[in-house]
Amino acid sequence: MGEQMRSIAAEAAYNKRWLIGLIAGPLLLGVLAAAWILSVAGSLPAELASHWNSKNVVDGWMSVAGAAWMAVAMGAMGAVIAPTALLLRAKSLLLARVGVGFGLAFGLALVALSVAMVAGQINISDVSRAEISGPVMAVGIALAFVVGCAAVWLYRPGEVDRTISPEVMVANMTAADEDSLVAVAAKEKAASGESMSIRVSMGVWRWVLSLGVGAVVALSVSFIFPFLALLGALVAAIIWMFTSGIAGIDPDGVRVRVAGRWKIMPLGWGEIRKATVEDIKVLDYGGWGYRMSAGSIGFIMGSGPALVLEAGFHQRYVISMPDLATASEAAALVNAYLHNGKVKG
Repeated sequence: MGEQMRSIAAEAAYNKRWLIGLIAGPLLLGVLAAAWILSVAGSLPAELASHWNSKNVVDGWMSVAGAAWMAVAMGAMGAVIAPTALLLRAKSLLLARVGVGFGLAFGLALVALSVAMVAGQINISDVSRAEISGPVMAVGIALAFVVGCAAVWLYRPGEVDRTISPEVMVANMTAADEDSLVAVAAKEKAASGESMSIRVSMGVWRWVLSLGVGAVVALSVSFIFPFLALLGALVAAIIWMFTSGIAGIDPDGVRVRVAGRWKIMPLGWGEIRKATVEDIKVLDYGGWGYRMSAGSIGFIMGSGPALVLEAGFHQRYVISMPDLATASEAAALVNAYLHNGKVKG
């Protein structure tokens, strides 16, 4: 139970160390496997068998360089799954621990598969007789199981801190206090029918996430059929679109335009009950982008300040905000419009 006694700062540092290790470890393993593959290139055929059909007949090939890239991509898959599981501790500590172990084991097993595929083709003259090295694969699976179980045992996260910060409390009080400067300005805007547009985005992480996930997808499927690498570009484009948008508040209601164009989450004033400011945790909503979960719909760009609208039957609409001051102004304007009899209900 020692993990429950860490300070907030110590807990953050503990999870940061694990996060770095869970990303760097599988990636390093993939790079080492790729280096080994390139080091034995002189003992390998020019074209390696990469796929076997249901009759165990070779029906797919790749270059040695392609096999090296595939090893890196397999490590990258573990470097995506395991850290994501760590972030899920906001949902469940047990799920986070099991996910960390599974992510590491899965990444290690996939790298082992890449190595076993190459090891089975060293010094062979007929590629059609190639096979995956059974001993290498067996050792890889055994190591993956041991490493996965060790990670589940060793990773002991504490509870996620959900204390409302003084800054968030002040932002909410400022938005709700009719005599505050923010609320007074909001009432004047609502009375004159002014609108407010707020650009929300993941910033540079938008590119990191979209290109990173797209690259992993492309590398993971290209060894099956090269043209499938286009799936990586499609995935990257979708992620890129849904990690930036413009939140708008005007006499018609509140809405978000994905990438500044496509309207989502449209709410008329007759549907909204009130607006507040919250400090959200991104994994409470299942990740980044346009999220839908039980009782909540969100446009989530990261952990931090968000405009939260209560609407319908206990439904919450959550929109990330660039900072607390903007979130307070947005909440004040929504509440001002709700109390303005001229708006469209």
